[in-house]
Amino acid sequence: MRRCIFSLILSAAALFALVSCGEKGPEGGSTDVQVELRSGITAPNAAGDEVYDFLKAGNVGFATNAGDRGEVAMSLKSQALGGKCEVMRAATKLWCYSGGASGEVQTFSVPSVSAGLDGMVFCTETISLEGDEPCSGAIRPLTSGVVLELMDSHGKWTGKAVSSVTMKASAGKSLAGDITLCLKESRVGELKNASDTISFTCTESTKVGTASLSAVVLPCAFTGSIDIVADGFTATLTIDQPLYLQAGYVKHIQVDMAMAEVEAEVIKHFPYRLAIMGDSISTFDGIIPASHRPYYPTTNAVCADVDDWKKTYWGHLINDYWHCELDVNTSWSGSCVADGDPANNRTPFVKRMDQFKNPDTIILFGGTNDCQASRQIALGSFDFDSPLESLNKYARFREAYIWVIRTLQEKFPEAQIICIVGNHIEGEYGNSVKTIADHFGLPVVDFRNDTQVTIYTELHPNAAGHAHMAERIYNETLSLFQ
Repeated sequence: MRRCIFSLILSAAALFALVSCGEKGPEGGSTDVQVELRSGITAPNAAGDEVYDFLKAGNVGFATNAGDRGEVAMSLKSQALGGKCEVMRAATKLWCYSGGASGEVQTFSVPSVSAGLDGMVFCTETISLEGDEPCSGAIRPLTSGVVLELMDSHGKWTGKAVSSVTMKASAGKSLAGDITLCLKESRVGELKNASDTISFTCTESTKVGTASLSAVVLPCAFTGSIDIVADGFTATLTIDQPLYLQAGYVKHIQVDMAMAEVEAEVIKHFPYRLAIMGDSISTFDGIIPASHRPYYPTTNAVCADVDDWKKTYWGHLINDYWHCELDVNTSWSGSCVADGDPANNRTPFVKRMDQFKNPDTIILFGGTNDCQASRQIALGSFDFDSPLESLNKYARFREAYIWVIRTLQEKFPEAQIICIVGNHIEGEYGNSVKTIADHFGLPVVDFRNDTQVTIYTELHPNAAGHAHMAERIYNETLSLFQ
């Protein structure tokens, strides 16, 4: 029996196919051809793109110069696809391609109606079935794969639902169209209905930070834009440097909202990430940085019932009211806004401004220690206009408080700052907090003269006191978030 064995080598992606053909015999009748496909590469290309795995069980189409048209059911065994097709004995040339169809033309629409990357398209070069010596051909991938990873390095839009994502190439480049395979001539026809735009399929689970959207596209050196429409904002990421979408490979593109041009609607929402800067009332061991001095939990019987961070005022806000997450609580027991006490390692607010990560709401709760006579922190002036570097932020309370707010607004321009006046902030210090907050248009929750005696029996509130504080902060700032 005469047989021929040949290798199909992927030109760029280097897939191999081995085909053995049965004895030809007389010109009439048919014969079986065993087809085996193997992957010939295991490494990404020079750009680091991953190789698309064509070795998936399913149907592969074939055509011959004797007029055969059909498909082979391929199964996967030992990292190879195998199947058998029946061809006319008169056939001397074989052509294989993705999928299967009858007739003389097969058309693939790109992007494919198949989900994700399952619609990647390939065909082979014409394969000779004549002769006793091994013969070879090459499989050529016709499409490329793209995976968009939607994220936001600033965290502002993380978790937002995405309704549509569109990729638009610059002039002269095609991302979509109809690939026509002419089966009778065993060749790729002209691209029809070419388009420079594709749209990705979004579902209810498509959210910034977790979404990974994929599609089959035509190979090109992509420049252009990626447009995102989401809950509360639209964004456009412009790609100026070419991204080479190579046939047979899958390119991952990280779409970072922080690098895009964003147009946001004015939407009020409860905080997503709450940051706290305070003194002892805002501390809890194990939650604040390890280098900071905590007050809670404490052995003081009056407020020993604050034995869990969730019983603090900010713990209630996070878990019971706003249902948000903690960014960083940088509170320090005994600390001032303007100055610390180096002998006791108590760092002031002005020295720990770089500890927040990416909050969208910040609570400032300080001043109680500044107003104590033993601290000797002078009030200073309401200097709102001088450059930040000229403010006496270490020795003057008002200038330090102004410096803290201006610095936070510069670092986190879209974060909501809430100022708290504690019930033990005396004299003009509490009034100064209100004056400064009013100047910057910031809300103030003032606990001076709070008449609920169950709240404060000493300088530090007990569990009931913290619960009351959380309720007041929530109620008095509700208009910010509705």
